Amino acid sequence: MKDASFSWKDIPSLFSLNLKIVNGNLVGVKGAIGAGKSTLLAAILGEINLVSGKLQLWVDSISYAPQAAWIFADTIRANILLGKPMNEERYKNVIKACCLDIDLQNFGDVGDLLMIGDRGINLSGGQKARISLARALYADADLYLLDDPLAAVDPKVAKKIFDQCIGPRSLLRGKTRILVTHQTHFLVESDQLILLTNGHIDELDIEQRPAIESSNDISETDSYNDKETYWTLNTAAADMNSIVKSETSVDGTTKWSVWLQLFTSSPLRCFGFFLMIILMLGNEALYDFTNTWLSVWSGKDETEQRSSFYAYVYLGVIVSTLIVAVIRISYIFYIMLCGSTYFHNRMLKGILYTSLRFFESNPSGRILNRASKDQQVLDESLTLALIDTMQYLLMTLGALTVIGIANPWVLLVLIPSIPTVLWLRRFYMRSSLQLKRLESITRSPIYALFSSSLDGLTSIRAFNVQDDFLNMFMERIDTNSRSYFILFAAARWFGLRLDLITFVVTLVTAILAVALRHQIDPSSAALSISYCITLIGLFQWAIRQSAEAENFMTSAERIHEYGQLVPESYQNSHENDVHIQPPDDWPSRGIIEFKDYTFRYRPELDPVLKNLNLRIESKEKIGIIGRT
Repeated sequence: MKDASFSWKDIPSLFSLNLKIVNGNLVGVKGAIGAGKSTLLAAILGEINLVSGKLQLWVDSISYAPQAAWIFADTIRANILLGKPMNEERYKNVIKACCLDIDLQNFGDVGDLLMIGDRGINLSGGQKARISLARALYADADLYLLDDPLAAVDPKVAKKIFDQCIGPRSLLRGKTRILVTHQTHFLVESDQLILLTNGHIDELDIEQRPAIESSNDISETDSYNDKETYWTLNTAAADMNSIVKSETSVDGTTKWSVWLQLFTSSPLRCFGFFLMIILMLGNEALYDFTNTWLSVWSGKDETEQRSSFYAYVYLGVIVSTLIVAVIRISYIFYIMLCGSTYFHNRMLKGILYTSLRFFESNPSGRILNRASKDQQVLDESLTLALIDTMQYLLMTLGALTVIGIANPWVLLVLIPSIPTVLWLRRFYMRSSLQLKRLESITRSPIYALFSSSLDGLTSIRAFNVQDDFLNMFMERIDTNSRSYFILFAAARWFGLRLDLITFVVTLVTAILAVALRHQIDPSSAALSISYCITLIGLFQWAIRQSAEAENFMTSAERIHEYGQLVPESYQNSHENDVHIQPPDDWPSRGIIEFKDYTFRYRPELDPVLKNLNLRIESKEKIGIIGRT
């Protein structure tokens, strides 16, 4: 670096830096919080804008361990390899150097193939830091940027990791290493020391090392209990093996209770649902009466046809049909909006009030999937499918009534076709519901990978694995697309068979009309044929849309599942618990008191706090000391 200034935005964060690092050196970086230590590493990675000056790197590859360890949802091995080919010898050396061998042994037979939750939520801070460091070490790079990797581990473990991974006699000996740390006793062994102050860089002389060594905030003589460390690792391992759960789906059809909640969530409750049915029946009755009246009008002689009475009635019925249709469609959308809002609010309340265990067991992508795509299906697709289903079923019922009056012979063809179509629909729904659930489940990993990739963009670019993550993203999209394609193909299979039934029924109806031409009034025959052709299309579309609506109801089912999450305050409650209502002016002063308090994270784990007795008075300042 020569007079190099760097900026995240318009205002420079690092000013006039002059720095030269010799190949193979261990470079220590020290500075106060906010001095620009992490920004210096970001500048070397090219993540920050070079405003002025010059920056040159004579390296082919860079390895990076960020200050906040980046862990994505996959196995421990996948997090360490990060797309690199497996080298057994190097991998074992890295695992041992990062003190991960004990952890892997405690995980049992699964070892490093243990699945990690989203953002490593089921790992301790020290475990995440060591996995992040192991990833950096495994990548055989020319330059290693290590941003305070030892802060999350115990002093004894930190010393061991430094000696085995970073120090002069470590696994990285001979490599160029830039170590940012607040544990200044490690800087004594560095070849070059850098002090950052308010964005400016000062290179420290060798003679200043004693001053650094004497300013240690952490003594290497801190006491810790190896037995307790081993117990903690065992607890963490047992915890991890049971915490991350696979996403499951419900078998069979959607429960009627979910349908009922969807239609009765408006302020009018059940009456609102019946009012919707009445409006739909009334609109269909007016529509059918319009066509029937037109048929009656056309059957009169020429003198009667010119009477204005028929025209006025026809006009009045058309206007009434239009008005009722507008009211009907607006009210249906209102009912569905109320149902969608109810499901959304229940889901939101369930997520906000449930315990942290839920977030440990469910990746964020899974939650985002239900809160975005499933909610969108409930808001839009399901509403339109249900409207089409109800509208076309009622139109089918009206058409059957008109046909039965005009030409009863046609019913001999139509009635047998109805159970055939219903059987076909039942056969199709057995697979389509499961396919729809499978499509929804395979969508969650896409959201999870996208979310974790955003968190680790700097690491992804530093390790130059953009293509690997793009391929991983494409694989998950392909998995979801395969489910969607099979679902779409099944829908086309169903539609083709409905089309064949429609063709046969229409053909037989036309043959009957010709064969019975001398027994039926021409206007009635024309009306029955017209309605029959329309009826088959309406019924076919109603069956298709009803199947789609039932498929879309899986989204409502998934949202409803999150609405049933048990609130945290009630998970351990019992019916006989006494809930104390404090006075309105309570508390007059803040006091925290524990009496024989024992706490565990979950029922199957050992207690973390045992018989704790503690009283913290108002305005007291309390310091808490202890190992990780």
